[in-house]
Amino acid sequence: MKPIAEQIEEVENSFQIEKLSDTHIKVFIFASNELNFELDIDMAPVAQGKKPKIGFEKQIKDILGNINNTLQTMANWNEDSEIVYVLYELEDALMSASTAKFTVMDEIYVLVGNYGPRATFEGKIAKVKIADLRKNEYLITIDCTEYPKLKVTFPEKLSEKIGEPEELRFVEKWAGHLFELVAELEYRLDLYERINFESNVINKFAEFVNKEPFSFNPATGYISGDLENGNERIELDLDYMNGYPDVMPRAILNIKPDNPSKQSKVNQILEEASEKWTPNQIFVQVLDKAVQSVWGKRLIRDLKQNKPIAGELYKCKDCGAEFLKSSKDKEGDKFRCEYCFYGNVKRKTEKLIDDLLGKFGGGDAAPSGGSQAPIKGLDDDEEI
Repeated sequence: MKPIAEQIEEVENSFQIEKLSDTHIKVFIFASNELNFELDIDMAPVAQGKKPKIGFEKQIKDILGNINNTLQTMANWNEDSEIVYVLYELEDALMSASTAKFTVMDEIYVLVGNYGPRATFEGKIAKVKIADLRKNEYLITIDCTEYPKLKVTFPEKLSEKIGEPEELRFVEKWAGHLFELVAELEYRLDLYERINFESNVINKFAEFVNKEPFSFNPATGYISGDLENGNERIELDLDYMNGYPDVMPRAILNIKPDNPSKQSKVNQILEEASEKWTPNQIFVQVLDKAVQSVWGKRLIRDLKQNKPIAGELYKCKDCGAEFLKSSKDKEGDKFRCEYCFYGNVKRKTEKLIDDLLGKFGGGDAAPSGGSQAPIKGLDDDEEI
C-alpha cells in the first residue's frame, strides 16, 4: 500500500486542498460554476487496511447517491487503492452530471456560438467546418435527432486522415458537450498533420533512409523504418499516440549491429530531449541530433540546396519555436508562428466558451477546447 503521506501529496498535485493534519484533509472539487464541493477526507483508517472516511455534502448524495457504494473506486477499495483515483472518478461523475443539464438545443447553440460562421444548424442537425494547416476544409455533420445518441458524418478525405466516424470509439461513446467533440476531431486532424509532416520530412529530406520498409500509419500514429549507413543501421519506431505534442513521441532507436557505446549516447539524447520537451518542437530535430551522435553527420538535408543543413532552423523570436523551411520559402519572407497563433486562439476561445456555457447552461463551465482557426500564409499548393 502506498504511504498515506504520498497519497495526500498526489491529491495535492491534482486538486486544491487544505491540510488539517498528517492524515486529514479538505479537498475542493469544481465540477462547474454551480457544482462546487468541499470534501472532508480522513485517511487514518487506511493505515488499518480500511477505507478512508469521506464526508460529503448532501447535494453530492442527491446527484450520485452514497459515493461509498456508487463510486467503483470506493466500492472496490483494497490495499492497492489510492484516494486520488476516487477523486478523479468523483470529479468525472459530477462533471457528467453538469453536462447532463444541457438540452440538445443548448448544445447546438453553444457549438454554433463557439465556431461562428463556420457552424450552422437546421433543427437538430448541426454542421461545422474544420480546417487543416493548409486551409483545406472538412464539413462535419452532427445529427442530434436522437440526442444524447449522435450520428456523425464527414467527408472521405477526412476519414482517410482520422478514421471513419463509425469506427471511432470516442465518437460512438461521446458523453460530453458537442463543441468538445468537434474540438477532439480538430485535435485528431492536427495530430495527423503534425505526424504526416514529420514523416514527409524524413522521407523527402533525410539521409540514410531505406525507403522501402519505411512507413507511416495515420490510424495508429506509428512511424517505423530503418536508417542505414554502410553496414550500420538505426531501427526506428516512433509512437505519437502517447500524448504528443504535449510530450515527446515514445521513441525506440536501436543501433544494429549492437554497439553499446553508441546506443548509450542515443539513449541519453532521447532521455534529455524528453525532459526538456515542449509542444512547439518537432521530433525530427531530436532524431537529427541522435544520428549525428552515431554517424557524425546530420540527418536532414537543406530543403533548398538538397545538402546537409549547415545553419540553425528558423526560430520564432517570441516563443522560441523552431521550423523547417519549405522549398518555396524565400529570403526575407515573414514567418507566422503557428504556436503563438494557436495560443492566442486558445485564450480567446476559453473566454468565449465560459460566456456561452454560462448563458445556455445556467453558469456551467467546461474544459476549454473548440475553435482552432486555420493558419494563413501557407499556399494551398505548397509542398513540404
